[in-house]
Amino acid sequence: MLRMMDQEMLRFDYYNNHPGEQTAEKWLYITRVYEFLRTAEQREWVTQEERSLELFGREKWLAGSEGRAFLSRLGLTLDSIKAEHTSEPFIFYRVPETPVYSILIVENLSIYHSARRLLGQGLPICGYRPEMLIYGEGWKIVRSLAHLEELCLGAGIDILYAGDMDKTGYDIYGKLKLSYSGLNLLLALSLYEEMMKYPEHAYPYDDHKQQDCSPKHLEIVYGEFSVNADLTAYVKRLLEEGRRIPQEVLNYEVMARLAKA
Repeated sequence: MLRMMDQEMLRFDYYNNHPGEQTAEKWLYITRVYEFLRTAEQREWVTQEERSLELFGREKWLAGSEGRAFLSRLGLTLDSIKAEHTSEPFIFYRVPETPVYSILIVENLSIYHSARRLLGQGLPICGYRPEMLIYGEGWKIVRSLAHLEELCLGAGIDILYAGDMDKTGYDIYGKLKLSYSGLNLLLALSLYEEMMKYPEHAYPYDDHKQQDCSPKHLEIVYGEFSVNADLTAYVKRLLEEGRRIPQEVLNYEVMARLAKA
């Protein structure tokens, strides 16, 4: 079979050196890829999932480690098979007819809706007046923030993030910060400072929900909180006591009262 294929299109070193990997399924996949490459110039670009379904019968196979390794072993990339990785979009609100200079990302849906009401009324969110508001949707924002590039908003935008005052909230931000090091991303300190004013809403963690936070991510959070010694001390005390404060303490009434003060 190898002799029948143009080996300038595909690299077979791995399979020559690993005969056990030369299964009927793999050769079927290789044949399909080879036939595609022969007519690639006449083909259109499609999403990674669409090409994966066409060539391998499984729409998510190319996104997994096995699919990525398969292409790499043949000396190919997604570009080789005219497939593109598409970012997962996020829910957002943009102030109409206004250039975007700053963005606020909030972890939870309730505060997103409350903050959107404020922006719609021309009111600040705990002192911030972003031109764009994003619903982070928990851990999803770590994947979906890549969609920002597709919106073509320009460079130099300030991005602020606010989540729950708990291990998961800090973990999400730390991961986000490291994943998008090229963005001007910082914690929205004033929201955390306001949340700190509601100690009566500091609840124990749910026993059935195991939360943890990478020490590296927590160090990032402490570093940004360090400009406010009281906030840093309060966050450390919450962690030591196994308690958390959800974003929902900043409901619409609370934030509207602050905005109008």
